[in-house]
Amino acid sequence: MSKLRKLRHRIRLIFSHRWFLSLEKDWKRFGIGLPRVIFDVGAHLGQTTLHFRKVFPSANVHSFEPFPENFRKLALKTKGKDRIYINQTALGGTTGFVNMKEGYSDQAHSICPKTALEKVPAGKGKMPKVKLDTIDSYLNKECISKIDLLKIDVEGYELEVLKGAANALEEGRVQAILAECDFDPNDSQHTYFNDLWNFMMTKNFSFFGLYDVIHYENGMGIGFCNALFVNKPRSIAKEPA
Repeated sequence: MSKLRKLRHRIRLIFSHRWFLSLEKDWKRFGIGLPRVIFDVGAHLGQTTLHFRKVFPSANVHSFEPFPENFRKLALKTKGKDRIYINQTALGGTTGFVNMKEGYSDQAHSICPKTALEKVPAGKGKMPKVKLDTIDSYLNKECISKIDLLKIDVEGYELEVLKGAANALEEGRVQAILAECDFDPNDSQHTYFNDLWNFMMTKNFSFFGLYDVIHYENGMGIGFCNALFVNKPRSIAKEPA
């Protein structure tokens, strides 16, 4: 696919609407009960946060959106809504601060790697510095024992978010993970499915299926989608082969 065609597809996909209706219908099949704690990592303007709050009425939704303008709109849309806890924070594999890179639209902002940041001329584009936390650190600070549904949509930073949940994953305190990915290893904007699969297989998770699949035009295949992984029961995971 040419760079121009990729750009055109990217812009079209950015403005596509994605919802999670199939996930809601399938949830009872997981055998883990209705979610009571949901993390929306990469909350954008709150669409998914508000959606999960509505369809899972017993759940507290913890939303994370680091980009300043997006967070301002998220705060306005969720103001006065109970069971929603918003955080102007990026999640990753370490704590500290990182710079954000402005995307083609407000859905495509991403964390800028240090190597790329060094190549950006001074004053070029918006590169706000934002707080970086980890899931493990947040769980400890907020005294949260487990996450029932961890949704991650962070423009290619999904594996770093998961690395920051090392303790929670090792202890089986994350029940289901819905992470954005694609099937093009050369697409740096999204996490490559094989990399996500390989990581999750080492953490006692089963691959359940693909949701919200967006296709490229002209037979170019899947543009991106959300992959769902569900934690295996510990008794099953430890059975000898």
